[in-house]
Amino acid sequence: MPENQELRINTKIQVARTGERDWYASAIQDIRGGELYIAVPRLRGDALTFAAGDQVQVRFYGAGASFVFPARYLGRTADAIPLYRLARTGEIERVQQRSHVRLKAGLDVQYAPPPEKNRRPRYKKGYSVDISGGGMRLAVSEPVLPGRELLLKFTLPLRRGAKEMELTGRVIRLFESEFEGAKTYQAALEFTDLTRSQQDAIVQYIFQRMAEQARLR
Repeated sequence: MPENQELRINTKIQVARTGERDWYASAIQDIRGGELYIAVPRLRGDALTFAAGDQVQVRFYGAGASFVFPARYLGRTADAIPLYRLARTGEIERVQQRSHVRLKAGLDVQYAPPPEKNRRPRYKKGYSVDISGGGMRLAVSEPVLPGRELLLKFTLPLRRGAKEMELTGRVIRLFESEFEGAKTYQAALEFTDLTRSQQDAIVQYIFQRMAEQARLR
């Protein structure tokens, strides 16, 4: 992948100290002499701090997928609004695993068991509790046993326009609880027929929501 194909000024990124799980939101403010100048990364209002020479991971979204690359922290500028200086130390790689970042999201979801031949599916209403590039946790009105396949229909509200999703998920686990005397159910689903285009749309939605949440903190 060409070095500057996706890395541009104002690109939204996430930064983590190598070996740690927390990702902090930031953005590229300038690119000079092969160095990236980024806004101070923050998570829930807290700034991520480094010592010179610390190794970090940088993640960003582009071309319908997520990418990650290693970098080294060089220091910070002395400007009124300080910026962090990073030097990329490895290749930019596309994230291939299906289980991307999991995002809490309440999407309206229609679900139905696969119908018998020549029958139409009978959809019921549910909603997502969270979603990732590999599956979702779905709140349902009835117990759905692990191993069952479900047809799923939902809409992703992307900036470029709504994306209608129709795919299949397999129930991996079923969670049961009680609220005000009534039983509630949540099914952990693994997407089983996800296309690259559909996965890219889900990942884009997740990064879009994370960027929006970072701006509100």
